[in-house]
Amino acid sequence: MTQEQITEGLLRKDKSSLSYLYDHYADALLGVISRIVQDQDIAEEVLQDAFLRYWEKIDQYDSSKARLFTWMMRIARNLALDRLRSKGM
Repeated sequence: MTQEQITEGLLRKDKSSLSYLYDHYADALLGVISRIVQDQDIAEEVLQDAFLRYWEKIDQYDSSKARLFTWMMRIARNLALDRLRSKGM
């Protein structure tokens, strides 16, 4: 699937698009999250939160400002940093 097809699918709330996104990007995102929070259980929670955020906020994605993966990475990173700060890690 192309970036545009994924985005269009998410905008239509097509669960197969979200599944595709997870299958192809979860490992990379979890790697970044894990380096920030350094606790596997919390990292997996943050990853789940990130995918929920992608699903809910896809209408805020602007392809003229960033690639889809960059947008996703930024959200995952920010969620991980927020969790780190909130837990006093």
